[in-house]
Amino acid sequence: MNKIEFNCSDPHVLKYFPIIPAKDCLPEWYSNLKANEPNISKCMPVRDMITAGYIIPNAYEQVIGYDINQNNEEEVDRIYPVENLGEFYTSLNVMSAPNTVHTHSQCPVEIKGKKKTYFKINLPWQIKTPKGYSCLFFQPFYQFQDDISVMPGIIDTDEFDLNQVNFPCYLTNEEAHLIPGRPLVQFIPFKRDNWQHTLNLIESSTSSKMNLFLHNMYKRAFHKKKKFQ
Repeated sequence: MNKIEFNCSDPHVLKYFPIIPAKDCLPEWYSNLKANEPNISKCMPVRDMITAGYIIPNAYEQVIGYDINQNNEEEVDRIYPVENLGEFYTSLNVMSAPNTVHTHSQCPVEIKGKKKTYFKINLPWQIKTPKGYSCLFFQPFYQFQDDISVMPGIIDTDEFDLNQVNFPCYLTNEEAHLIPGRPLVQFIPFKRDNWQHTLNLIESSTSSKMNLFLHNMYKRAFHKKKKFQ
């Protein structure tokens, strides 16, 4: 079994808000589903996605909002801290610091008709994977948190050895209340391989493996168990 290391430079974060396997941080709505009823918990591709990899929880409490930057010719949402509420190291994120806010010009796309500025959530973690392995970081899909959007990325965690990870985000509502322990980022380690694709035309068949999938046989016939401990 491959070994992954989570090293933390802050003893309080390590004790109270550790990185945990995603299988131990299931969304509440998913955990409440009844096993003896037909529902999405029977879908193995969804279960694999929810339980894959690890969860990094937020380590502080802070409210973040936006206003309109009047210094620009066009309207741009500007991030600012509404209120610092937390007892756990809100200084990890000083939202007004130059290195934690990126202007719209650095990612010049309109999101639902608005030009965003971006902020970074910094956490004191170093993640180390075996040689040849990277990690895909993304916002947990099935947690359905809609106040911020964490922008996904890949880090070569076998080479990157800084003792801090940061996650660029933008606000999707007028305000975000980031509470300690909230599932912030999910990540999945993967082996870097080279790929070459082909395009092929095949005939459809009603007796194919896909037909078994449609009859709820995927788990029994094709699914392979994944382990993240």
